[in-house]
Amino acid sequence: MASNRGQSGIQQLLAAEQEAQRTVNAEKNEKLARLKQAKEEAEKEIAEYRAQLEYEFQKKVSESSGDSGANVKTLEQRSIT
Repeated sequence: MASNRGQSGIQQLLAAEQEAQRTVNAEKNEKLARLKQAKEEAEKEIAEYRAQLEYEFQKKVSESSGDSGANVKTLEQRSIT
């Protein structure tokens, strides 16, 4: 009878260990999913920020090249007269 109890206790311990392992694996998978989602969101924000910076840069380049064209014309007119 003591052997039966020992066997039953071992089975309970094995079942508890398996359940704990399933819980740990589920938590790891959830953590990985959260990390993946956070990485994707961060990459999206970075891409949007870069696009905004590029837009602002191109706008300034466009504005300054327009100004330099006007400056060149002004200088040409002054040098002619």
